Amino acid sequence: MRYLAPVTSRITQLLLLAFLVVSISALPAIAQGEQSGTLAGAVKDTSGEALPGVTVTVSSPSLLGERVAYSGSTGEYIIRGLPPGSYKVVFELSGMTTVERTATLELGRTSRSDANLDISPVEDTIVVVGETPTALSTTTIGANYDSETIDNLATSRTLFGIAQLAPGLSTNTPNGGQVTIGGAFAYDNVFLVDGVDTNDNLFGSSNALFIEDAIEETQVLTSGISAEYGRFTGGVINAITKSGGNEFSGSLRVDLTNSSWRDETPLEDQQGIEREDDVNEVYQATLGGYILQDKLWFFLAGRDSATSSQHVFAVTSVPTTRSTDNERQELKLTGNLSNSHTLQGTYIENDATVVRPSFGFSVDPRVVKAETFPNELMVGRYNGVLTPNLFGELQYSEKTFQFASSGGTSTDIVDSPFLGFSPSFTHYNAPYFDATDPEDRDNQQLAGSLSYFIATEGLGSHDLKGGFEQFTSTNTGGNSQSPTDFVFEASFLVDNQNRPIYDDLGRLQPVFVPGSTILENWLAERGASIDIETASIYINDRWSLNDHWSFNLGVRHEEVSGSASNGLNPVDTSRTVPRLAASYDVHGDGRYKVDATYAQYAGKYSEAQFAQTTNVGNPDSIYSYYIGPAGVGLDFAPGLDPDNYVPYRVDFPTQNVFFDSGLSSPVVDEVTLSIGAELGRGGYGKLTYTNRETSDFVEDFINSPGAPIVIDSPVGDLQADRIVFRNSNLPERAYEALQLQGRYRLANNWSVEGHWTHQLKNEGNFEGEGANTPGVSSLLGDYPEVLSAERHFPTGRLNDYQRDRVRLWTTYNLALGRAGNLGLSLLYRYDSASTYSLSRQRSPLSAELLAQDPGYANLPRTATLFFGERGSQDFGDQSVFDFSANYALPLWRSVEPWVKVEVRNLLNNDDVITFNTDVFPVANGPVDSDGLPTTFTRGATFGEAEINADFVTPLEYRLSAGIRF
Repeated sequence: MRYLAPVTSRITQLLLLAFLVVSISALPAIAQGEQSGTLAGAVKDTSGEALPGVTVTVSSPSLLGERVAYSGSTGEYIIRGLPPGSYKVVFELSGMTTVERTATLELGRTSRSDANLDISPVEDTIVVVGETPTALSTTTIGANYDSETIDNLATSRTLFGIAQLAPGLSTNTPNGGQVTIGGAFAYDNVFLVDGVDTNDNLFGSSNALFIEDAIEETQVLTSGISAEYGRFTGGVINAITKSGGNEFSGSLRVDLTNSSWRDETPLEDQQGIEREDDVNEVYQATLGGYILQDKLWFFLAGRDSATSSQHVFAVTSVPTTRSTDNERQELKLTGNLSNSHTLQGTYIENDATVVRPSFGFSVDPRVVKAETFPNELMVGRYNGVLTPNLFGELQYSEKTFQFASSGGTSTDIVDSPFLGFSPSFTHYNAPYFDATDPEDRDNQQLAGSLSYFIATEGLGSHDLKGGFEQFTSTNTGGNSQSPTDFVFEASFLVDNQNRPIYDDLGRLQPVFVPGSTILENWLAERGASIDIETASIYINDRWSLNDHWSFNLGVRHEEVSGSASNGLNPVDTSRTVPRLAASYDVHGDGRYKVDATYAQYAGKYSEAQFAQTTNVGNPDSIYSYYIGPAGVGLDFAPGLDPDNYVPYRVDFPTQNVFFDSGLSSPVVDEVTLSIGAELGRGGYGKLTYTNRETSDFVEDFINSPGAPIVIDSPVGDLQADRIVFRNSNLPERAYEALQLQGRYRLANNWSVEGHWTHQLKNEGNFEGEGANTPGVSSLLGDYPEVLSAERHFPTGRLNDYQRDRVRLWTTYNLALGRAGNLGLSLLYRYDSASTYSLSRQRSPLSAELLAQDPGYANLPRTATLFFGERGSQDFGDQSVFDFSANYALPLWRSVEPWVKVEVRNLLNNDDVITFNTDVFPVANGPVDSDGLPTTFTRGATFGEAEINADFVTPLEYRLSAGIRF
């Protein structure tokens, strides 16, 4: 069942969900990962002896009511499930001084608050101000960013944008909205919002189930990640949204951008393009408060925007405007059954309509389409103290996301999309995909955990946590490539300067070449569906042995099964992975620490890979080559007649594609070694070495010549090669890096923070993903008698290799008394060059290689040909300063109007960072032993920028204003 039983409204569903959580709150009950912070510490007397029985009381504006714990026989205590924020911690014991401390709790981290109590004959209270925890407090590598930090900087406030501030990432990703962490696949990370996986099932980017003003804190985990998190090989981006409180608070905000507030790129200057003067407005509002003080809180948020931006198509240089209309709402209720039991329900809705080209490589205004994306999230959570040492959590959620009206609508074959390969890879003529074949990418999640704290005299303290997660991802849709069922592969007509030649109707003109032009016939099964269920259990022990040594001992086990249309069961497997860490505190006072971790991460079971034996997002296909007369244009009838094409390759996934028994997702083995030191004034420095190796890739093998499978197709019986997906170590990916991160407060109102990631190695022979192709297989293992490893899939630097990546920022706050407050920030971003290969797509196989064909049914006639190692060349690097100024004027009580001015790319760096890389084999030139060309010529526009994205984003001004109360 994908949804709850039908009811009259979504709000009613939310309330029913809350009652459901109440009814099962007695069960051992966390969601995937942490959605709160933990406070721990030890209480001693002035001689250093443990004090048992001390009452520890915590309170905060972020917490419903108060929470109380008692120190054990070793003087240690722990309080879990505390919302991030600033806390007052009070230590009380009869006959002793009362100590009051402050503590800052961050998302997913444990903060310490220790106290020493002295004998006191009279009532006395000592107040101590605590520091914010640092990255030294955990063996997990990553970073935490609260909303205040993000608001102060000139940076994106989306989850993707916030994640880009973190160390351990690469800037280059195949698709927008993805992140690349630790050299892993960009589609294989986990985005969490309030404990719920909000990933796009295929691309691994986050569905926009958030309102920026509602995000309380975001945690980015990149290495040394505990067993509580699973289904990734990269990392975790974990965000929580705000809740209500015992005081009413809220905000109104408008963000203003304008195409004319951004400088033109050199390409636009060259073409005389001036940016349009069109203000884009994004409105946001939040309101939080109480229905019953200390019992029931509410939080509401809304967002409305209608934005547009100007772009220039590559190759054709035609300007185009992309627009987005978006409405989002959030409702959160937080109830306190007692000071020890909390219930929470959240509903988030996001509806968007987007007008844009199909792809980044689209070059024709005719391909622009309008698509809608209905998106919803419902979640109910419970957490509570079951006994003084036992804490439980339980969560249930549903996320729905749909592609609707995404693609073309005309069934006339002349309105089919075209793909061109010269002068570069392009898409033109008609929108790609089919508006009549909507796609759903949904998930359901049920998770719970129990945490138990025990302290012993000889073996230290153990914070034990065991939990489960039942996660089901659902993908529905046939992935029809075109409403006509056809896609043509034919380049368009150009002059000797590679400039397009249009027909009388202003259309690009395909060139039909016998033996070269290809017709793709896609036979989608509309409405096909697959469910992939991952059932996980884990146990984790955070063991503090003594003042010097602590450990994290964890293991996670996953059982995975799948079911699809037509009774197919594409996956049935299991995997167990360890998560281990050790930490040595040199002096036992937290000032100097050495950490080491070993972890294995099992990747998610993406439908991009594990639906390969089904028709879910994986249509049957027939490829045919053209045998008609040569001709040009969309009115050239022979070129558009399917009868003039002869089939040469066929793929029917349910007939010729197979999975090895027990096929499982890839696994990353990771080792880290860190050294860190406190620097005083809340500062720290930490240096980490990371080593990652990936194994058990999901790879297809086409290596059974002479035994073709007969396919029953609409055009008759056709032969196809047997394709078998196996876990293989034939592909290779290896990553090593050094990572330096730190923070220092120069003065009470002036701080500096940042990091530097230096990649020592990021290489392999397998990219495993590309633009709009997550989880794609390679030629490794295919046609081994014919293809050359050195020329068709060499080893070298991968696309996401980036030698150096720096993020460094400083913030300065100036109090102006009654005139308000002024905050200034400067963010420095340095990205060293990404890589590219000297290669040619669709280069013909040589006669020598074709002669070695032992009898394949669908031997490819072309393949990508490399001239040298993979990633042998470099694009350009970029160095950018972003500035912001925030001014706020307190008016009355907490009412505060404010304005923010941002200047992105302050120095207007206009360097080229990517460019055309077309190369062509030299005809009749020297060849290797396989008859493949060894020399090449560069294309006419090689090294030239072709689109705005080839440049550093120019100088841009942004303006925001609002009021907080």
